[in-house]
Amino acid sequence: MRFTGVCIETDDAPRLAEFYRVLLQEEPFVEGSHYGFSKIAVYNPGNVKVPKDKNVWLSFSDANIEALYERLLKEIPDIKIISPPERKPWGAYSFWFTDPDGNKIAVYQEVEEK
Repeated sequence: MRFTGVCIETDDAPRLAEFYRVLLQEEPFVEGSHYGFSKIAVYNPGNVKVPKDKNVWLSFSDANIEALYERLLKEIPDIKIISPPERKPWGAYSFWFTDPDGNKIAVYQEVEEK
């Protein structure tokens, strides 16, 4: 089995798709209320109630999270930061934030292989 992506159901697909378009710097494939990115889909199947309690984190890596963090603060002024870039107790250098629906996202600094 191979993981191919995740679909986020939402009651406001255009709003959430715009957030991920800015985050991923990628134009989605749009078909009705379905917005497809390379590994993330945003979809409103109708009558969706977005739960307030979220228990899934999306994780990404980037070569320069400081630059990414500054870009996101500039391009998404109302972004909700959980934790700014910092070294975590387990050694990862990362920052955490939420999308407009409250889904949690972590971005980790890529580590060069030795």
